[in-house]
This record gives sequence, C-alpha cells and structure tokens, in this order.
Amino acid sequence: MTPRSKKFFAAGSLLLLCVVVVTERAGLSSPGEWGTEARHASFFVKTEAADAEVHLVFAAPPDSHPLLHYAEHLAWLNSVGADARDADRHSNAWTSDRAVGYWLSGAPEDLPDLLETLSGVFEPIDLPREFVEQERDVILREYERRIAGNPDALAAEEMDAVLYEGNAIALSVIGMPEEIVELDQDEARALHAETHRPESATLVIIGDVTGREIRRALREAGWQEPEGRRVEFAPPSFDLAAPTDTTLRRPWPKATPRLLWRRVVALTEPVQFDLLEARTALLRDILDTNLPGGVAGPLRFDAAVARSFGIRIWPVDEDNVEVSFTASPDWGVSLTALQAVFEETLAKTAESGIPEATHARVLERFDGFWPDWDDEDETARWMADYLLDRVSALREPLPEHELRRLDQGLTHETINALLRQIADEGRTVAAFIGPEDTFE
Repeated sequence: MTPRSKKFFAAGSLLLLCVVVVTERAGLSSPGEWGTEARHASFFVKTEAADAEVHLVFAAPPDSHPLLHYAEHLAWLNSVGADARDADRHSNAWTSDRAVGYWLSGAPEDLPDLLETLSGVFEPIDLPREFVEQERDVILREYERRIAGNPDALAAEEMDAVLYEGNAIALSVIGMPEEIVELDQDEARALHAETHRPESATLVIIGDVTGREIRRALREAGWQEPEGRRVEFAPPSFDLAAPTDTTLRRPWPKATPRLLWRRVVALTEPVQFDLLEARTALLRDILDTNLPGGVAGPLRFDAAVARSFGIRIWPVDEDNVEVSFTASPDWGVSLTALQAVFEETLAKTAESGIPEATHARVLERFDGFWPDWDDEDETARWMADYLLDRVSALREPLPEHELRRLDQGLTHETINALLRQIADEGRTVAAFIGPEDTFE
C-alpha cells in the first residue's frame, strides 16, 4: 500500500452502485442485494477476526486544512462525548491530506451499537464552548508531540510544500502553531456540516458478519438516509510543477547526520494505479539489494559512502511517482558527497539497466506483496487492509480477480523503463539534518 498519505489521529472516486459489496471470501467481487439505486457507498469484507470494525470516510475539500483536522476533533468529541476525552481517543479518528475518517470496533453482535455511535459524526456539533476551546490546546500538544522538536517531521513538511507546489496535498494537515491557535469554532462547525453528510460518506465494515446481518444492523441503528444524490469524490488532482533542485539545511547540533532526499517525476504515460504501485514496490526491492542493479553495493560495500540507508518508491497518482532516499553517511563523508554519490549511482544504474537475472531473482521473492490467493483467511485479511487503504485515499478498489492478474505487468522491460524515468529530472528536494560541519 502506498506510504504517501499523512495522517493525524484525533480522537472518492468511489463510483459504487450498491450498499454492501459482499463475497464470502474477500468482499470485492460481486454486488450486494440492494441493487443499483442505492445512494450509499459501502464495502464489506468478511473475515474470521474476533472483532468487527466499522469505518466511515469523507473526502477532504481542497484548502480545508488545518480546519478540517479541528473539525474532526470536534465531531468525534461530539459523537462519543466524555468517553472521547480519555488519553486514547486519538486512535478512533484521523485526518489525512485527502480525507477524514472515524472508526470503532467491537464484538460482531454489537454491530448495531457501533453503527449508532459512529453515526453521531453526522450530527451538528453542539459542544460547550470550553470543550471547543480546549480542543485547540489538544491539537497544539499533538503538534508538539509529533512535529516540534522532530527535525525529520519538520523537514518533511517543508519538503511537501516544495515537491507538491500548487497542489492540495502541499498543505500541512495539522498546520503551524500560529494557525492552530487561530482556528475558529464556527468555521469548523460550518465545514463539518458541509462535509459530514450521509451522501458524502463511504462506510466500510470488516469482520465475521454477513451482508444480511449488516443490513439488519443498519436498520436497528437508524442509519441516516442520504438527502440527495450520492456525492462522487476522486483523489485531488495533481499537476507537477516545473523541475527544480532544492536543498534545505537544518542544523541540529545533537542530531545524527542524515540525508532526506525526495523526488517526484512525471511518467511519460499514465499507468493504472494498482499496477503502478506494484511496479514501484518491485523496483524499490531491486534497488535495495546488493545484486547487480541495486544501490547497496555502490553505497555501502564498494565505496563505504552510506552507513545505512532506506529507499521507498510509490505512485502519487497514475501520472506521477515519488522516490524517497534516507541515509546516514559513513565516517568522514559529508551529506553533500552522499547525495552526489546516490544521484550518480541512480543515473548510472538507469543508464546500464537492471540485469535480467536480478529482475527475475527479486521477482521470485515478490510474492509477499500479495497474499497467498489460495488461502482464504489470509486473502480476506489482505483485502481488508487493501480496501481501507484505497477508500482512505478516495480510490475505487479493484476486485480480487483483477488484482490477481497484476503480476503479469511486472516485466523486465517495464521496470527498467520506470527506473529510467525516476532517474530523470523532476522536482527534487534534499534536506541535510545534523551538525553543520557534516553538510559540506
């Protein structure tokens, strides 16, 4: 699953035609019994898990952060009440750069109660003023805990602003302290009323329950009917700005020196999202090896430039891919030199190409990317995670039979073509973290 999305916990193009999508195996292959006229968008995955999970996801309007994160806090507090103010309430709601979600879990027989409680996020926010004002302090503490004093997190926020310039995902989800203290409760209530509507929601239910039990639980919970037509959402559009190279120097005298390097490149032609995700994951596995075509040899074992490193590659959308390289330099190596050697290694590898033997060897081990399709329990658990990832990203998940065929698109030629594209020009940002004398 793609690692891109930033989520802050507090407390789609989902053009679906049925209320509950049900199969006894994985839940994404056949339509439910409510037909094509339903105005809900819901998914169901049947697993053998002891608990049932209920998730509710809404799209984030453009330019709604950090106000949407504040509205999420208030909506969860409003729906759960005093129970939401304990120390662990943040595990039941989240806001990302493209969506906001809420979830509860419990025994399958408690599904009506779970749905009834979760439906409280539809209700208008009606909280005592002191609670509303205190919640800004909660978000400030969240910022201090997750970002302030964390050089990597601070750098990531700055890198996002450069890499995604001109796009909705460039905005900080949580905001800066000066923005947080200015969050307006009336504006948060208005944004909640605009976004948290039944016709805008996607419901996901996972657990050892049947479609019939879900429909009965929805009736018992008095689940709200949409007042209008289903609101169709897609991931926010993304247009990559002109290529650029930016270096951020963030001196932290006591920090271990490290390089954070990221690049977003535009593909020469679009690729279906799930297939592109699989290709980027396979390429990442290849580059991470000490095999010919990998970067471990040139960076660690041959030249002793990096003491440790990590690579991630993932699709931003069907047309753009992001690469992330994080590394600590070996003794006596500056961060500038480390960046130069990595970029040279990437360019040389792209020019020479990944050897066919390396591609074949890593592809043999790549089966772990998907479940064992012959194991029904493992498949159901994998499909549940996949479903939540796609819905949270406002993307329509593929049915199981289409996912099974994706490995046919992981050819040696396509992986080499992807490597050449990520080694080409794009928007590149490098962040140097640590004592200044390690930068140059």
